Amino acid sequence: MPGDLLSEDVCILPGGLALDDGRCLSRAELRPLTGREEEWLAWHAAAPSAFVVTKLLCACLARLEDVKPDPELVRQLLVGDRDFLILQLRQMTLGEGFAAVLPCPACSARMDVDFLARDVPVERRPQRAAVYTWHPEGRAERELPVRFRLPNGADQEAVAEMPLAEAVKALLARCLIDDGGAPLANGEHTALIAEMDRLAPQLELDLDLTCPECGHSFVTPFDTTTFFFSEMRLQTHHLLREVHHLAFYYHWSEAEILGLRRDQRRAYLALLNEALRPD
Repeated sequence: MPGDLLSEDVCILPGGLALDDGRCLSRAELRPLTGREEEWLAWHAAAPSAFVVTKLLCACLARLEDVKPDPELVRQLLVGDRDFLILQLRQMTLGEGFAAVLPCPACSARMDVDFLARDVPVERRPQRAAVYTWHPEGRAERELPVRFRLPNGADQEAVAEMPLAEAVKALLARCLIDDGGAPLANGEHTALIAEMDRLAPQLELDLDLTCPECGHSFVTPFDTTTFFFSEMRLQTHHLLREVHHLAFYYHWSEAEILGLRRDQRRAYLALLNEALRPD
């Protein structure tokens, strides 16, 4: 059986995890997915995206600066940083190219959309504090500022199965540390959300498309994280076939084969195909 050496990649988080002692953890070391994570994705197709992100990062995030991550730390990562790490995992697993099929909102025709991971805008906003203060406009009677933190993975998990409007309200409540002595008005809720968006790292892709069938032009958001999970689940049958062939010819156990990365499995399969090819 081949050795268990793991290939690791290093990236810098667009935000970073700000600690109470003033440090910001931003240098992350990742290892690629193995068959174990691919199998887990296949068996948990209905799991909310936030929980899947936590699961994969717990498995594949080898180090954050000098810290060995645990589930609690992974959940503390900002939403934009988590999506950024999943984008890196996607490149390590499937490559840089994206190929999607999207419906036209005008005529429902299905259209091919291709782009590269490098085309995904990443707004880097390095974090300098774990808690922020904010002074709402027009509230002169407020003596103390509002104190809040930015949404993280734990917040995503907590609201993952709520209706959208309820989720937004609950997430804001979780991130509001101190209202400064006066409850926020509706307009202040909206302004606080805007302030959070201004401070948080962002990884958002809006595709500007034109339908080749009817000529309708439109802009649609594209979630690279959920798309990656869908890609992996659609390829489950490939994993089963690869495990079967490697077990049949090499007599490795299922656990040993699932411990391999996709590129390792396919390298062995290529050698097998070459060896078994008739002269």
